[in-house]
Amino acid sequence: MTREDTVKRYKEIAIVTWAIFGVILLLASLFFLISKIRSVFPLIVFTIAIVYILRPIVNFFESKGASRLQAVIITYLIMILVIAPILFYFSLIIAAQVRELIDSLPRYLRTLMQFAERYRGALERFQIPPAARGLFEEYLEKVKRVGMEIVSRIPRVTMDIFSLILHLILAPLIAFYILKDLRTIKATMSGLIPQKYRLEALEIIHKIDVVLGGFLRGQLLVALAVGILCGIALTILRVDFAIVLGVIAGVLNIIPYFGPIAGGALAAMVALIKSPTLAVLVIIAMIIIQLIDGMLLSPNIISRQVNLHPVVVIFSLLIGAALFGIMGMILAIPIAAAGKALVYHFLEKSGEQMGEV
Repeated sequence: MTREDTVKRYKEIAIVTWAIFGVILLLASLFFLISKIRSVFPLIVFTIAIVYILRPIVNFFESKGASRLQAVIITYLIMILVIAPILFYFSLIIAAQVRELIDSLPRYLRTLMQFAERYRGALERFQIPPAARGLFEEYLEKVKRVGMEIVSRIPRVTMDIFSLILHLILAPLIAFYILKDLRTIKATMSGLIPQKYRLEALEIIHKIDVVLGGFLRGQLLVALAVGILCGIALTILRVDFAIVLGVIAGVLNIIPYFGPIAGGALAAMVALIKSPTLAVLVIIAMIIIQLIDGMLLSPNIISRQVNLHPVVVIFSLLIGAALFGIMGMILAIPIAAAGKALVYHFLEKSGEQMGEV
């Protein structure tokens, strides 16, 4: 290897290292910012999601000759006339089932404790080894503690639901003004970037925008499909609170790996109150739905630009959960995908620079 090749290789390593360090620093700053606006963060997420979902529709009407304001108004009218009645109808059902579920939680937890006690007796009768019994006792105590914590948090959960409803009302209003003035907002933000870095910064923003748009639109469509399939399956199996459990399963499906397991476990626990056979049928139904998602829905709906290695996904989810709980897990994948877009941008740039040397 010649001296020139050695210098070139060191330059490549230095550029890649600094690019990765810069992305990590940027993501750390983003997480710090999120921690400071935690109380209004759901509102920001809902608003951004609505903007990304409705923007292609607004752009379509604008391309047909409507002004930007007219395109936004037409889009919102369609949403109000077509989707709002459906949402209103199901929201009444969901609200009633949520209220009933909250009221029934203490009774459900007592039934689960009685069910566990019966199994404890069975373990003693069949002379299960002490180590296995000890493990069962340990998990039983954990279940009891979790159950008591859930019951103690019911008043807070009720307040969180009201806060969530308020965010869901405000988000479309804020999204309306963002969609209407999106070009002005972009021009203003572009003007804040120094001329020297503007072209590259806008290129990076465009790449992140494509990744986030593909993820949000795709993942929400998949979540809707999974939620509908789960709701139908649980209704057919006559599981209590089928619609609510379907909605929860759809929302949790946004979280890879952990979300589907949590949604399926919750539905199985509710079914277990009726009978163990029903719980098994629910688990089978959830597995089939996840197979449909994994083999048919996600590969055809979610943008391929969001593809991440499973190890990166798991670590992102764990970090997001540690920092911000469920909301952090939901945001972990788009943030990781945006980080991937940044890394690839700088890698491409370093390759171009090396080619010029």
